[in-house]
Amino acid sequence: MDTLLRDLRYAVRQLARQRAFTLTAVATLALGIGANTAMFGIVYGILLRPLPWPDAEGIVRIGESFGGRGGGAFLSNRSMALLDDDAESFEHLAAYRAASADWAGPDGAVTLRGARVSPSLFPLLRAAPHLGRVFTEEEGRAGADRVVLLGHGAWTNRFGADPDIVGAAVDLGGDPYTVVGVLAEGFYFPNPDGEFWMPFVVPPFTPPTLDPSGRFTVSVVAFSALGRLAPGVLPQQAATEAGAILQRDEDGFFAMRGAGANRPADGAPAIEARVVPLLEQMVGGYRPALLALTGATLLVLLIACSNVAGLLLARGVTRRRALAVSAALGAGRGRLVRQLLTESVVLSLVGGALGLAASALVLRAVPALVPGNVARLDEVAVDGVALAFNLGLSVAVGLLFGAAPALQWSRLDLVRSLNEGSGQAAGGFRLLRSNRVRAALATGQVALALVLLVGAGLLLRSFVGLVTADRGYDAANVVTAVTRNPDFRPRRAGMTPEATAEAQAANQRFQDALVEAVTGLERLPDVEAVGVTSRIPLAVTDAAQLRTQFRVAGRPVPGNAADIPQASVQVVSPGYLEAMRLRLRGGRLLTRLDRADSPPAVVLNETLARQLFGAGRAVGERVLFGRSDEPAEVVGVVGDIQYRGLAIEESRADAFVPLDQAEAVGMVGSLALPMVAVRTGGDPLAVVPFLAEAVTEAHPRAALGAVMTMADRLSAAVAQPRFYAVFVGSFAALALFLAAFGVYGLLSYTVSQRRREIGVRMALGARRGDILALVVRQGGALVAAGAAVGLLAAAASARVLERFLFGIATSDGLTFAVAPLVLVAAGLVACWLPGRRATRIDPMQALRVE
Repeated sequence: MDTLLRDLRYAVRQLARQRAFTLTAVATLALGIGANTAMFGIVYGILLRPLPWPDAEGIVRIGESFGGRGGGAFLSNRSMALLDDDAESFEHLAAYRAASADWAGPDGAVTLRGARVSPSLFPLLRAAPHLGRVFTEEEGRAGADRVVLLGHGAWTNRFGADPDIVGAAVDLGGDPYTVVGVLAEGFYFPNPDGEFWMPFVVPPFTPPTLDPSGRFTVSVVAFSALGRLAPGVLPQQAATEAGAILQRDEDGFFAMRGAGANRPADGAPAIEARVVPLLEQMVGGYRPALLALTGATLLVLLIACSNVAGLLLARGVTRRRALAVSAALGAGRGRLVRQLLTESVVLSLVGGALGLAASALVLRAVPALVPGNVARLDEVAVDGVALAFNLGLSVAVGLLFGAAPALQWSRLDLVRSLNEGSGQAAGGFRLLRSNRVRAALATGQVALALVLLVGAGLLLRSFVGLVTADRGYDAANVVTAVTRNPDFRPRRAGMTPEATAEAQAANQRFQDALVEAVTGLERLPDVEAVGVTSRIPLAVTDAAQLRTQFRVAGRPVPGNAADIPQASVQVVSPGYLEAMRLRLRGGRLLTRLDRADSPPAVVLNETLARQLFGAGRAVGERVLFGRSDEPAEVVGVVGDIQYRGLAIEESRADAFVPLDQAEAVGMVGSLALPMVAVRTGGDPLAVVPFLAEAVTEAHPRAALGAVMTMADRLSAAVAQPRFYAVFVGSFAALALFLAAFGVYGLLSYTVSQRRREIGVRMALGARRGDILALVVRQGGALVAAGAAVGLLAAAASARVLERFLFGIATSDGLTFAVAPLVLVAAGLVACWLPGRRATRIDPMQALRVE
């Protein structure tokens, strides 16, 4: 311990004497270690930190898929009943769905977010209430479900932490609910921003029946489901048992689907159960991106380590005589290695401390920097685990970059080191033996920088392709919003036909009033078009994707149901297609003349028109779809629309139906969540106050939600690829700077060591251009070697980015051509600066040095 303390004191004194070297090395290490500490904090907080429920490793997500189709994210009420009765692998099963409800608070109406859950969810999560109780099994049945549990945050922020809240009635969505409890502080499910829980009434499954029209009717409901595994049961074992149980009733499933033609291909199980640990289900989709970004930060750390190792090698030249004296006085090689490594570790620890402070600032800003609703992002922080990682990484990095200098400068030729002075000019202008390791490190830095440059180039090209792609509409100067009918009541189990009819009538009245009110905005001078629709591109609330079969009137129905084209049907009011400026390919758009008492009309997109009519003319033809036996006339054909933002996907079949004719074609209730689009000649947000007034005019308690311009929707939709491009691009720029700095440092040191040789060359007639070319050629060889190795490494590693690229290949020729050019340009600048200094050497002064 005494020896270690002496080594530490000596290391601190040595580093304090060379402040410029120390500050440069510490800053370089702080960048590398800080970036990796921040990245570890994100990875640990999202992927590795245990879930906040007791014994959370036993909680699994349960779903089913049919014939290998479907992701298995949901479970049906029929399957839930089977598993609840027969499965022994689970202690508890619970169903849940996200929910929202309007609440008239003291500051006006607000929308609360929450969930409908089975009463068994709280025993499954082992949740205890702060006040009152959780749901009873009886409250999971129809008629007894008008109770609510409040989250601790909602109880505090919305209800003033009222201790008498239990038993009080709360109006949620126009219905009274009795508060039975408040959950403990810190509890959440499924999202941290949830404020309430209502009982989820799972309707019983009834066998399929055949109605007079020949269609199957079945009461099947899909929802998310959780399970808690019995002790000692693995998810794979539970999936095997659940799959065997579900397949026992396979005939009931195929009857529910309507025909044996829907059976899966030979060899595929009819029904498969998916049992996935809840942590994996929540964050598994983020793992590839996080690992790829971790790889980028590790490359920056390697470049930083190489840079500091090069600085230590250069510093060793100035200390060679002192080290030789120590060796001559009896210090063994191991003693010298230990002293040099101690200095490296001290440097790394100081850099790590600064990096830790920087990473704490970065992690505080992560929620604003990372796009999208990333699960568990709020749990990212610098805690004890991150602190331990930083400390371990700092020590490991110190040993890593200090190893090569310590081994080299502890192996000394005492006679040469103690008598050094005159032999440096021998052998021509080439790298000294002591600089060959630095040259290898500089070459490696160039190669790693090129790998990051290629990755950043691919992501940037992909992002530009996403932004500039033709999506079938004009996003400029369009504002969109979502509203809802406050009187709307979704269909519930046990709802009478009269109540169902009244709910539909109330919704229809709201739709009519809404269309009339917002259409009045066209009278404003800057408004060009206004429309109401069931679906807006890039909308988060995009849930209305009604799909139905289409066939040409007068043609025989194909014998195979798979040959009948299917399309998403979107109901729109007059003006919506103009507001979005869809590309009209033929015919006309829908107008106010397409009323309920007019002949049914429909507008097809190009994909559906091609599926139905091939290369023939579609306008004027008649098609049958939905539940209507009356054909609709194709009045127009528009270009295909891209509804999503993260991929330029293959065009899908779409059809547009007038809102007034929705009932005629069997699309009743298709506008449960009306969306409004307004196109203006200037700033679209200026019309929002008038739009809010129009919605209030349609219903006094109606309000706007999700108000965004289409340009902002597009920006938000491509936020993730933009983040990847900016993140990796920033690291690539940093890596490029560090690599260029490494080449610059090596050549600068070489020039300083070769001053006498350069003076001799210039005294013998060498011109300044010859000296400049000599230095640049030496550095250019390093850059060229690094670029060659880097291209090979980039070609091999680019496949990691394949799932993050849209529209370009990982072998994109333009990227692989431009990235080396950028690298070579930066490398030549790094070579030119030392070369320029070499040309300014005075031969007389250089020759007098000896």
